[in-house]
Amino acid sequence: MIVEKRRIGEFVLLSVEGVIKLGESAQFLAQTLERVLAEGGGHVLVDLAKINYIDSTGIGELVGYLGRFRDLDRKLILVNPSERIRRLLHVAQLDTLFPTFESLEAALAAES
Repeated sequence: MIVEKRRIGEFVLLSVEGVIKLGESAQFLAQTLERVLAEGGGHVLVDLAKINYIDSTGIGELVGYLGRFRDLDRKLILVNPSERIRRLLHVAQLDTLFPTFESLEAALAAES
């Protein structure tokens, strides 16, 4: 898994590529989110456009950090999720918890 981090105004954008599943990739995602959380700042956009697969462990990491970001009055926003990821979030009844947008532009416009 590859994560590219960059700032866009008040936001931190994490562009994630590859697979997020039990093991090293889920741990890497957690470590990345932990660093972003510790650095402070604004809301975090997680671009999922290049995610080939995410399992329940990866979803669990996102949910765990969602609460931690909320505790600091920050948002963890999902951008460009595939139809499969959208269905997975819906089945797990998590689609109402995460702000989710079809594009980076839509997320930036809605959250600014």
